[in-house]
Amino acid sequence: NMSFKWLLAFSYFWLQVPYTCRTFGSGVVQPFNGTLYHVHSDCPFTLTRFTHNRVECAISMKRGLNGLLVHVEIMINKIKTVLEDGGVQVEATKSVRLPYDHTYQHIFPYGIYTKLRSAVLPLAVIWHSVPGGIDTLWTEIELSSDMKGLCGNHLRLTSKKALSCVILDPVSTINTDCRRLFSYTLDCLMHMTPEFIRVCEENIHNFEQNQFVSCSFFKEVVRQCGSSSYIWDIWRKITHCEEPKCAGDLFYVEEGAAFVPTCSNQKTDSYDLTSSCVCPNGKE
Repeated sequence: NMSFKWLLAFSYFWLQVPYTCRTFGSGVVQPFNGTLYHVHSDCPFTLTRFTHNRVECAISMKRGLNGLLVHVEIMINKIKTVLEDGGVQVEATKSVRLPYDHTYQHIFPYGIYTKLRSAVLPLAVIWHSVPGGIDTLWTEIELSSDMKGLCGNHLRLTSKKALSCVILDPVSTINTDCRRLFSYTLDCLMHMTPEFIRVCEENIHNFEQNQFVSCSFFKEVVRQCGSSSYIWDIWRKITHCEEPKCAGDLFYVEEGAAFVPTCSNQKTDSYDLTSSCVCPNGKE
């Protein structure tokens, strides 16, 4: 039937290789199967959990009252990494300095993001820290193991036990910012536009004053529409979302080298592109 065909088209559009699961805004989740939904809760949840070649991996997260992620735990091969208060802690130590090399994992700047790459699993975790928490986090996994948690099967929505937290039903109220943005994305979203508007309005509801909640959602939509889409060059003007600040003479680009060349390291992988702060032309 038409609804089944629509779901297949929707999933195909969002499905990526390697397998990717994203969470952004105030609780939007894009699981490995490519769909999209919103969880409005300050409860701790398991984002994904799996075992591969006897190596266990579990990623859990908790959002604050501002909607952003305020606590993330990444457990790989019994090594726990905690993302909290803008810092990175490994094995209960104080915040580590980046880049950080460990026997089982490497953590390093990746464009405007921070990336953890496992040395024992085909897994990477990437996140974007902002004042108040993390507005975007995703995992990339180059295998198709049976995944548990929000990334694996969101239809069974259960959280880790907590003394006081709530899971609220999604609420969608008309939001002019959402409607305005999606009036410019018909060339890439087409018939999926109403569903995107619904999730967008659920994401912003009760967080209208938090620009990181709305802008991280807008950015994800634009990123997946691609650099050839009409919305790519105009979305920040339409939404009034500010560009990330860059240090020194570097300037921000929506898609640039993940590793900025320097005098000591002039080599960069031009195929590894992401939102980044790059050098002005002719400078290093």
